Amino acid sequence: MYVVEDRLKAYELFAMETDRLRLSVLKRSCADKVADYLKRNREFHRKWSQTHSDDYFTVRVQKEYLKYDANEYIHGRLVPLYITRKGEPGKILGRVSFFNFAYGGMMSCSIGYHLDENETSQGYMTEAVTESCRMIMDVMKIHRIEAFILPNNERSLSLIKRCGFKHEGRRISYMHINGRWEDHEAFYLLNANEK
Repeated sequence: MYVVEDRLKAYELFAMETDRLRLSVLKRSCADKVADYLKRNREFHRKWSQTHSDDYFTVRVQKEYLKYDANEYIHGRLVPLYITRKGEPGKILGRVSFFNFAYGGMMSCSIGYHLDENETSQGYMTEAVTESCRMIMDVMKIHRIEAFILPNNERSLSLIKRCGFKHEGRRISYMHINGRWEDHEAFYLLNANEK
């Protein structure tokens, strides 16, 4: 279900719901919640996430990121979905993002995701990735979604395979993670509903 309820229009540009979760494109008014989530998980995410300076974790900087996210979302270049439990919009559990959109003959994008350390092993990310990929393919008619994962991130490798992605190869020196350039394993998911 893809909906923004009237009572939440001040906070969301778009929302979809799964069995247990709400995935939303948030407005700048949610910067405090985003900063809180990022600060809570800074150490947990450090070895898997791109390198960030200290100011990235402040409300001020997250307001700018949310402004950027909203503009990119409106122009079809980014779908940044923050994850909360259905009926509990106050605490962010994670994020699934779709980016690097290519249209025309490509109809592809990339996916990235992260989850709160205290919410792992409950199936939330499997649910969020599976349903958001379905939405991206159904609504935006995307043909191919790509994922790039560190070779030693066993949980993420297991998740992406559970969600139906297939291994394609390795991207050399793909992203700057925790102070150094790291190789990533490449995966893809094709739109099974296309004719």
